[in-house]
Amino acid sequence: MRAVVRRRYGGPERLEVADVHEPSPGAGELVVRVATSAVNAADAFILRGEPRIARLSFGIGRPSQPVLGRDVAGTVTAVGEGVEGFAIGDRVHGEADAAWAEFAVLPAPAAARIPRGVDLVQAAALPLPGVTALQALRMGLPAGEASDRDLTGLDGMKALVTGASGNVGLLAVAIAAAHGARVTGTASPARLDLVRRAGAEHVADRTHSGSDHGVGYDLIVDLTGHRTLADLMTRLAPRGTLVSSTGAGGRTLGPLPRIAAVATRDLVTRRHLRVLAAHRDGADLATVGRLVRDGRLTPIIDGVMPMSAAADAVRRFEAGQGHGRIILDATRLG
Repeated sequence: MRAVVRRRYGGPERLEVADVHEPSPGAGELVVRVATSAVNAADAFILRGEPRIARLSFGIGRPSQPVLGRDVAGTVTAVGEGVEGFAIGDRVHGEADAAWAEFAVLPAPAAARIPRGVDLVQAAALPLPGVTALQALRMGLPAGEASDRDLTGLDGMKALVTGASGNVGLLAVAIAAAHGARVTGTASPARLDLVRRAGAEHVADRTHSGSDHGVGYDLIVDLTGHRTLADLMTRLAPRGTLVSSTGAGGRTLGPLPRIAAVATRDLVTRRHLRVLAAHRDGADLATVGRLVRDGRLTPIIDGVMPMSAAADAVRRFEAGQGHGRIILDATRLG
């Protein structure tokens, strides 16, 4: 089959289309004929092998997996042993490890059926950022409502989302607003209208030190790590929750110093400081999909590009030129 591959760590120039072996499903897995995928920050980080500590998992000298791509939407072509609830021909989406290809392996627990009325472009826009946003927001609910999968506890909460114009940020804003939260989102000046479009009541220029980010938040979802913990904590309500979910940081250790700081500070404050380790979850993805089906959530799409042009798509993403999800069309992979 054809796939977008890279043999060494580096920038988008490393990406090329090549022939690789077509995958077969292992126990608990599905094989999906890929229709659409998308570009995530995770793809850019893994492409470059950064932060370098992540190479312990992805290959120290060279990438152990040449094919990139996380988000996938398409049709099931094979079902592995022990899989229940899915059949050949089902339209599904989810988070894979090698989605920029004609076929991809998808863990069944990470998969969800694409709801009727949701197209394949929208379906590819949801898995990684949608599940991450949902799990971050759920962590901000009061302790007694932590099992609230549908996030009804967000109604009336005052929430701040930093980095609100990114893939996760836009969905976090939209999901929170759809559940009745009063959302403020931070972004660069050129992208503030995008955050308003996602559903934010208020926006703030993250590049201006005098910009009013507000105070008294019940929930802050920090997706950038650009502001100090001290600053963010002054903006929390006395019993508010800060959820840190950022891939930012140095080239070697990445977010690890920030994670350690959040965990340490949580021990000495009455406020709640949490580090989100998002995980693939088909049930959470199904929840996000239903929001789209019901018209309560509309993923913002920047455009659709041929998967063969994945290098250009990553360049566009890294340059901050994408206003919404950059979708890759796997039918154009020749």
